[in-house]
Amino acid sequence: SIESSIFPKLRNVFTVNDSIATLYEKDYGKRPIVFRNISMPPKIESWKTRAELGLPENKFIFINQGSGMNVDRGLEEAVAAISTIENAVLLLVGSGDAIPNLKKQVKNKNLEDKVIFVDRVPYAELLHYTHAADVGITFDKDNNINYKYSLPNKLFDYIYCGLPVISSRVIEVAGIVKRFKLGIVVADYKPESLAEAMQAMMRQGKEPFKAGLEKAAENLNWDKEKQVLVDFYGKLKKEISHG
Repeated sequence: SIESSIFPKLRNVFTVNDSIATLYEKDYGKRPIVFRNISMPPKIESWKTRAELGLPENKFIFINQGSGMNVDRGLEEAVAAISTIENAVLLLVGSGDAIPNLKKQVKNKNLEDKVIFVDRVPYAELLHYTHAADVGITFDKDNNINYKYSLPNKLFDYIYCGLPVISSRVIEVAGIVKRFKLGIVVADYKPESLAEAMQAMMRQGKEPFKAGLEKAAENLNWDKEKQVLVDFYGKLKKEISHG
């Protein structure tokens, strides 16, 4: 009720992706400017090795990262999937409300050699783990409006670090993965479906996705995205100065 009262009166609005902008436009007849949550990556001159990070050097590494590793983001299914795949591990870097139960799941099923947990680390340190991995995963479920229209910044971290992506079919993420040919979009969240996609990625490696990742990095970066915000505040400043 607060939103419906305030929103129609706003002259300058921005939101985080096109899907949410469309929802606002449908509800209020006014389309916000889109400014995506693309991180500004630190300039890293030398990447840490897997040995320096304490990661296995002879395993294929799938990574999921961030501070939002919560329930209904497909991580329970990802753990079940990795348990069936030889010569591969799942690396979970960060925090979230799903982590305690995931640790119990791993311990109860004796999967300590298949799933590696790393607590939250500073962003620059996080990217070393990302770069050391082989594939980035993002399995958010579309069972609520927040996840259905989400565009997590880990996707842009994967792109920045040159990692192919396996994603669920949430609209914004799947759209980018398909548009730039970054990897695989899975049809459902069954562990066997995830395992099949993960094994397919192991067979293909990074090379088929290299051109798409380079194109995505060129188009989806902070230097370009920040201009939207600069222009937005420039317009707002001009309006204020003219009363």
